[in-house]
Amino acid sequence: MSWLEDLTRGGVEGFGSAVAKAVGAFKADPTKVIELEAEIIKAAQNFESQVIASVNATMQAEAKSEHWAQWAWRPLVGFTFCATIINNYVLYAYLAKFGVTQIVIPETVWAAFLAILGVAAYVRGRDKGNGNGNK
Repeated sequence: MSWLEDLTRGGVEGFGSAVAKAVGAFKADPTKVIELEAEIIKAAQNFESQVIASVNATMQAEAKSEHWAQWAWRPLVGFTFCATIINNYVLYAYLAKFGVTQIVIPETVWAAFLAILGVAAYVRGRDKGNGNGNK
């Protein structure tokens, strides 16, 4: 889930940095500036935790669903990703002369594949590391 963490962290740090610079531009009491910077850092960390918890709650709700499409879409994306990799980088090399063609996938779809798989793998690994995963 590093892309989501990086996005969140980057946005919050950028905003926090801008606020810190604005506060530092004023001739304020140095102890108040330090206190304000500490509060900004604490708020950024809290926001990041809330985003991760929200994604985790969504994934858990999907896993408990009775509808197969709701809980199966991530594995299906993973299998599709693997099939595409195998076709384009293994089978194509050996079977191109027999008519096998590479599957052309736009960059944005690759990014979506990797984001979905990254989030799923990160949350699953984290849950298993905490002893909350399926045994």
